[in-house]
Amino acid sequence: MKYIYLKAGGSFITVKDKPVTINYEALRSLREIIHRVKDEEIGIILGNGGGSFAHYTVLKHNLADDKTLLVKCHEATRALNRLIVDYLVENGIHATSLQTSAIIHYDPATEEFTVFYRPLETLLSNKIIPAIYGECIPTRGKPIVVSTEKVFELLAKYIKPQRIVLLTDVSGVYTCDPKKCTEATLINKITPRNIDEVLSLLREHEKSDVTGGIYSKILSTSRLSFELGTEVFVLSGFDVDSAVEAIKGGYPKNATLITYH
Repeated sequence: MKYIYLKAGGSFITVKDKPVTINYEALRSLREIIHRVKDEEIGIILGNGGGSFAHYTVLKHNLADDKTLLVKCHEATRALNRLIVDYLVENGIHATSLQTSAIIHYDPATEEFTVFYRPLETLLSNKIIPAIYGECIPTRGKPIVVSTEKVFELLAKYIKPQRIVLLTDVSGVYTCDPKKCTEATLINKITPRNIDEVLSLLREHEKSDVTGGIYSKILSTSRLSFELGTEVFVLSGFDVDSAVEAIKGGYPKNATLITYH
C-alpha cells in the first residue's frame, strides 16, 4: 500500500479572518476528494491546519500562564479536528481523530521528539484514516506549537509517504500573495535548483502566523521532499479534480510541485 499525507490547510478549511469559523464549502470539497480515492489502494494520513481556531486562540492566550495556554490551545485544535472528522464520518468515510500531543512527545532538554506511530499503522492497516493536526505540545514549561507540516515530518521517519498533498485556498505557491498582488505568478515547480530563490521571494512577502506562515511551510516540506525523495503538491482544495489527480499519482497542471529532482 502507498501512503499519502493529505493536509487541509488552515486557510482552506477555516475562514482565517473570522475567529473560530469553519469553511463548510471547503469541508464539502474535502469530503468529495476523499470519497473519490477511498476505494484505491492508498493509505491516507489526514492532517488539518489550525486556521482561525488555533492561531486566534494561541495569540489570544500567548501571554497567559502555561497551563491556560496549553488547555485553551488543545480546546481549539480539538474542536476543529472534531468538526472535520465528524463531518467525514457522517458522510460515509472511515476516519478517526488522533490527538497529536498524545502520540508526539518533546523533551526541551535534548530538543528531541519521540513519536508513538504504532496507532497510525494499526488504523491504516484497517483502512481507517487517522486524522492528526497541528497542536501545542506540553513540556515542563511553556508548550511548543507544532505545525501540521512538522507532524508530517516526524511521522515520515516511520511511515514514508509516497506523496504529500497540501490543500490551500489558492492554486499553489505564488511569487507573491495572489489575493493582494496583481503581479502574482504561480510557481509550477520547486526543486533543489530554485528553492533558495523561491524562499527569498516568500520571505519578502511573508505574512506570518503562529506556525510560521507560507515561508515556514515551504521550507519544511521542501526539506522533507529532498531528504526522503517524496513529491509534494501544493494546490487548491476547491479544485477537486486536481487534488484527486495528485493523490492518485498524476501531475495536475494547476498546482505547485515540490520535488527532489
